[in-house]
Amino acid sequence: KLPTYKIDISYNGTNFHGFQQQPKNRTIQGEILEVLDRLLDNYELNYSGRTDSGVHAKSQIISVRSQNELNTKFVHSFNSLITDEIRMNKLSKVKDEFNPRFDAKSRVYRYFILNNSKELPFSKDYVYYIEKYFELEQLNNISKIFLGEKNFQNFSKLRTNQTPLRKILLSKWSVQNSKFIYTIEGNSFLHNMVRSIVGCQLAVIDGKISIKDLKKSLLNPNDTRHRFMVPSSGLHLWKIKY
Repeated sequence: KLPTYKIDISYNGTNFHGFQQQPKNRTIQGEILEVLDRLLDNYELNYSGRTDSGVHAKSQIISVRSQNELNTKFVHSFNSLITDEIRMNKLSKVKDEFNPRFDAKSRVYRYFILNNSKELPFSKDYVYYIEKYFELEQLNNISKIFLGEKNFQNFSKLRTNQTPLRKILLSKWSVQNSKFIYTIEGNSFLHNMVRSIVGCQLAVIDGKISIKDLKKSLLNPNDTRHRFMVPSSGLHLWKIKY
């Protein structure tokens, strides 16, 4: 059996069609494989999960099995060859059976909303800019309804035979300078789910949907998806917990 390494990477997802490799589009996985092909003789790559087009990661976990010894020199080589939109932060040798996806206990995402246009030139790729101030208490009253095990069918584009049930451990807003930050932690997430959850919360504030309607759809989903979705620029995969 080849030794297994757990690797922490971060990336700016702005100019990528998501994480997962695609034949014709630029992806995070595609760029990583290109560099690994140059550095390693033979290897096997796994990852904790996909991120959608335009989504960033502060900490995404991948694993590499290889007969080559991977160390800090390897990290430097990797970072010098790959685009500066992707960084390998650290690696450690782990037990052979480690699987970044199935061993993950939970995943944490953060969504950033900016309401100060002066900061926009420096952070537009990482935030969703809205020219208005929110009441933190109001946001947190809405965010509470997502806690626990709920049915997120109306908040996602489900893949065939995929269960819409997900368990949410944390759903909370905070404020930092001129940014409103939404933090959500769950066992796993569906395609577009976090962006839909944030979009629906903002829609409640704008009076486009009621908390009652959202609660109802989390218990007994109907056939139509909620149409409120925030841009991917503000979404960051923050941490994978093992």
